[in-house]
Amino acid sequence: MHDLINRQKIRVERIGQEQNPLLIIDNFCAAPEQLVEQACAEPGFIAQASDFYPGLRKHIVGDYPAQCLQTITPIVREVFSIPPELRAQMSLCAFSLTTTPPEKLRPIQSVPHIDTQDPLQFAMVHYLCAESFGGTSFYRHRSTGHESINQERFTDYFKILKQEVMDEQQTRFNYINGDTRLFERIYQMPVAFNRAIVYRSSQLHSGDISLQTGLSANPRLGRLTANSFFYFS
Repeated sequence: MHDLINRQKIRVERIGQEQNPLLIIDNFCAAPEQLVEQACAEPGFIAQASDFYPGLRKHIVGDYPAQCLQTITPIVREVFSIPPELRAQMSLCAFSLTTTPPEKLRPIQSVPHIDTQDPLQFAMVHYLCAESFGGTSFYRHRSTGHESINQERFTDYFKILKQEVMDEQQTRFNYINGDTRLFERIYQMPVAFNRAIVYRSSQLHSGDISLQTGLSANPRLGRLTANSFFYFS
């Protein structure tokens, strides 16, 4: 894969009351079909018990991870005001397929989540699936008003959320896809093939998972994305 962001279309949205930046890059790489081919090749996808992701992952090999980091770093520095002395490092770069049926979801998988409370870690989602699949939404927690969870908010927020989920006394869970009693959706990003989005991992977010489009484990038929985590230190 060569020439990342070859025909780029870059824009920035500032979302919610906190005005957190969301970086959106269309036509992210020159040959996205090659990534789909790699996802379809052996070895296959696997589930990781330690991962709260509701599905399967497969590490991406080749040039993609390094090229992603090299290309995205200067844009992220500018958009998110990252100090120039900090160095970017990749901590995860993997294909992902949402495959877990609702009846097997854990409670934490039915509400918006953060990846970390570190404001210097970022998530990138590169959509490699059809536009009929749901994209990614960002949320505000109604009772606290939080749209992101930093270290200062972390302990109290999760205590409150745990109690709220227990009070609902649900025995079956589902993917969140819009407003609920506990959360308000503040921004929705739809899928476009070869679109990438970048946001702080501390923002409350969730994939828009639609059962109507299916939960296929086939990379050509399922909700295939390339997911990356990178941080500055």
